[in-house]
Amino acid sequence: MKGFLQRVFTRRKETPISYEEAKNMAASPAANVRGTLAQRHDTRPEILYFLANDADASVRRHVAENEATPVQADLLLTDDKDDDVRGSLAQKIANLADGLTANETDKLRRMTYQALEKLARDQAIQVRQVIAETLKEFVQAPQPIITQLARDTETVVCGPILQYSPVLTELDLLEIIETNNASGALSFVSQRRNLSERLSDAIAASTDTDAISHLLGNRSAQIREETLDQLIDRAPDVEAWHEPLVQRPTLGPSAAGKLARFVAQNLISVLERRKDLKDDQIAMVRKVVERRIEAGEFTAQSTKGDKGSKKKAADKKGDLAGDEPAGSTESEAYQMAMDLHAKGKLTDARIATAMTENDVKFARAALAVRAGIPSEAVAKVLNTHSAKGVVSLAWKAGLPADLAVKIQVKLGHVPPGQALNPRSGNTYPLSEDDMRWQLEFFTGMATVGVR
Repeated sequence: MKGFLQRVFTRRKETPISYEEAKNMAASPAANVRGTLAQRHDTRPEILYFLANDADASVRRHVAENEATPVQADLLLTDDKDDDVRGSLAQKIANLADGLTANETDKLRRMTYQALEKLARDQAIQVRQVIAETLKEFVQAPQPIITQLARDTETVVCGPILQYSPVLTELDLLEIIETNNASGALSFVSQRRNLSERLSDAIAASTDTDAISHLLGNRSAQIREETLDQLIDRAPDVEAWHEPLVQRPTLGPSAAGKLARFVAQNLISVLERRKDLKDDQIAMVRKVVERRIEAGEFTAQSTKGDKGSKKKAADKKGDLAGDEPAGSTESEAYQMAMDLHAKGKLTDARIATAMTENDVKFARAALAVRAGIPSEAVAKVLNTHSAKGVVSLAWKAGLPADLAVKIQVKLGHVPPGQALNPRSGNTYPLSEDDMRWQLEFFTGMATVGVR
C-alpha cells in the first residue's frame, strides 16, 4: 500500500506557486498556460480535477499524464472523447497496475483498478495496445485484465500478452489456442520462452503454418519427438519449416534421414555438421544425398560446402545489391544500406530483390534507412506481425503499395489472407494520419526500451 501511494503521489521539485496563482492560471484564456499548470506536480487535486474538464485536449492530456492527478479525475478521463488523452492515461494507469486485484478494499486502489479495467476495454485500439505493452511482463498484473487482453481480436493488443505475460497459465493458453480468432495470435504463443510439450502439441496440431514455423524456430520450446516427426512428415511442401527443423536442438533417430530427403542442398550441409548426430544417422543422411545426386537433384559438390559455388552466390547477390554483398551481421547490413542510399542506389528494386533472396537483415536495414527511423522501431513493427504497422513502415519508406503487401508477408510474417492490399490505383489502404500514428507508437515504444 505504501509503495502504491508513493507512485500515485509522486512529486518533483518545482518553484512553488500560491493557490491564488494556480487558480488564475486555471482561469487563463491561454491553453498553454493552463497546460503548464496541468503538468505541475504540486498543483492541488481539485484544480487538476477542474482541468480534467478543460475544452482543450492538450490540457486534458497533461492532466492524464500527471502522476499527481487524483484518481477521481483519472476515472473521469477514461470517458474522454480524445483517443490521445485516453492513451496517455492508459500509459500512466497501467504502470500502477502491478499487484492490483479485482477485489480491492482500499478506495484509491479500487478506483485505479476500475480505471484500468475500463481502459482495457476502450474502443480505440491504440489505448488497449498501450495497456498491453505496459502490462506484458508484469508478474503481478491483474489476471482478469490480462486474460481479457489476451483474447483481444487485434494482434497488436493480444500479441504482447500472449508472447510474454507470466500471468497466463498453461490452461489459459490452451483455451486461447482453441478459441482465439485474432489473425496471427497463435504465432505469439509459439514464441513464448520455455513453451511446454502440451502447448507445443496444440500448436503443432493446428493448420497455422506460420505459427508452427515460429514454434520450430523457438529453441526453448519443448517439442516431443513424436510431434517433431509428425511435423517432418508434413514439411516437404512447407519450405518455411525446413531451416528451423534442421536447426532444432534435438532430432530423433530417424529425423535427420527424413529431412535429408527434401531439404535444400545448403541445409544438407547443416545436417552433416551437427555434433549430436550419431555415425549411423550421418550415414543415413549421406545415403539419401547420394540417391538425390543420382536423381540429378544435387551436384556432387553441392553438399560439401563448395567454396566456388558460395563465391558465385555471393557475387550474384553483390551484383543485385549494386555493390558488395549485404553484410553477415545487422550492423554490416545497415552500413551497406546507408552506403547504397548515399549513392542513390537503395531503390525499390534493391529491396524487392533482398526479399526474394531471403536477405532479411539487409531488407530490414533498408527499410530503416529509407524510412529514416531507428532499426529498433523497424524490428518492433515487424516482430508484432501487425499488418497496419508494416504497411505504415513501407509507406514511410516511400515504397509502392503493392510492394508493401510482400513486405507484410515476407518480413512481417502477416498471414497472406490477412495482409492489407492496395486500393485501386496502387493506393495505400490506410489514411496518412493512421499510418503516422502507427509509426509514432512503435518508435515511442522502441525509444523507451519496450520489447
